[in-house]
Amino acid sequence: FGKREKAIKQAIINSKQNEVVLIAGKGHENKQIYKNRIVNFSDKKVVKNMKLKIKILNKKQQNYFQNKFILKKIIGNIAINNFKGLATDSRMVKKNNLFLTIKGRNNDGSKFISHALNKGARYIVSSKVEKKYRKKTLKVKNEILFLNKFAKLKRENSLAKIIAITGSAGKTSLKNLIKQLLQNFAKTHSSPKSYNNYLGVPISLSNLSVEDKYGVFEIGMSKKGEIDNLSKLIKPHIGIITNIGEAHIENFSNIHGIAKAKSEIINSIEKNGTIILNRDDKFFNFLRKKAKLKKLKIITFGKNKKSDIFPLIFLKSSYSTRVIFKVKKEKINLEFKNINIYNIMAALAVIKELNHNPNNIKNILRNFEPTEGRGKIHIISRYRKKFNLIDANPTSVKNAINNLCSIKKEKFKKYLLLGDMLELGQKSKMYHKKLSKVINNSDIDKVFVKGEKTLITYKNLNKNKQGNILQHNDDIDLVLKTIINNNDYLMVKGSNATGLNSLSKKMIKGLNVI
Repeated sequence: FGKREKAIKQAIINSKQNEVVLIAGKGHENKQIYKNRIVNFSDKKVVKNMKLKIKILNKKQQNYFQNKFILKKIIGNIAINNFKGLATDSRMVKKNNLFLTIKGRNNDGSKFISHALNKGARYIVSSKVEKKYRKKTLKVKNEILFLNKFAKLKRENSLAKIIAITGSAGKTSLKNLIKQLLQNFAKTHSSPKSYNNYLGVPISLSNLSVEDKYGVFEIGMSKKGEIDNLSKLIKPHIGIITNIGEAHIENFSNIHGIAKAKSEIINSIEKNGTIILNRDDKFFNFLRKKAKLKKLKIITFGKNKKSDIFPLIFLKSSYSTRVIFKVKKEKINLEFKNINIYNIMAALAVIKELNHNPNNIKNILRNFEPTEGRGKIHIISRYRKKFNLIDANPTSVKNAINNLCSIKKEKFKKYLLLGDMLELGQKSKMYHKKLSKVINNSDIDKVFVKGEKTLITYKNLNKNKQGNILQHNDDIDLVLKTIINNNDYLMVKGSNATGLNSLSKKMIKGLNVI
């Protein structure tokens, strides 16, 4: 037993920071049996008698410690000061961040070192060391490789419940909604803006802190394999697939290829984890089958009454939407504005899965406003009139049109300003033509188009829905001021490259659109 006591003491002395010493045996007893003898011996007493000096770290110190621990694992045991988080864009640098000098298509991060340091960056992480920044530079072989290693270790050391969202449309809006709702229950971290690619995801993961109980991340893709790689990094406990649509179809032979690519998230959900699926989506059965093979818990949402979460009763007005939802065996009465009902249902699935009471989100949901460019409704004063402008998400035209149609029509009209969809490849003509059917079946009054591809849509519209073909930005004001009236709705929809995104921002700010 003398040897046991010595072994316990030596194990504790040899342990390093962030390590756990497990003393196996009958540590809760004061007597231990050795062959025919009963010996008075307590593991607990041995530890207490060592009179260890335990320093309790606050949350800020814990974050510093964890970041230094991760950094030393990657670049070796060097002397470094405290730092928090990292950034690859000097404009996003916060005090005491690491700044990674990643070289992109248009910019080289090494050109912005001085700007990053002026903003308070603690260290520069770079594969090149400039003499004047030598003391502040941590040299690495490859910045992106370093970023992925840091993100991987941050995820491994995080105790947060991780939620990952993918799909063809609605990822950012849903991520923002879930983040806002979970924040009501515990500290929640999420990826900023649309940080959903090979850089955005590891940056977002790297900025998790020890006090975060939840992490909400979105995963995007433009080709096969990207979601697989990013999901392996995130390792979510809960995955969500919003829908399967035509976005980025130029990189796939058909929409089935997109469905397979989106389903890659299922492969990396943690053991005994959960997948949340849209039951109304035409690829639901395909996704459910794959999830079953992985033995995941499946939660479904949709208007289909076989869903775990579905709307029972709609009570709409021009000011808000009130819906009674069936959430498994419960009925939840919720009121909200300008939020896609599918996002509401997916968020309810997350709240329920995390064992929170959905009734506690009522006030947050009632006052929740989508971010700009995500379906937010702005009241515009223009042409000596006041009307509503919806600055719609660049992806998923069908979803945007459905959202516009969900606003109960009263004494106002609905107009759509449509730009080209630019990520449809060879199938562009077919999809622009199919879009006209969606519009013809909607309650949109007039459609105005700008761009070569939208001419196909325009030509296949019902005559009463054809508004005008716009050649230049300055045509927009000339046409709209003669047709739009007080309380009308105008939705601006088109890929960022068409210029309609900047156009709507100018209208919101009250500037000329030229």
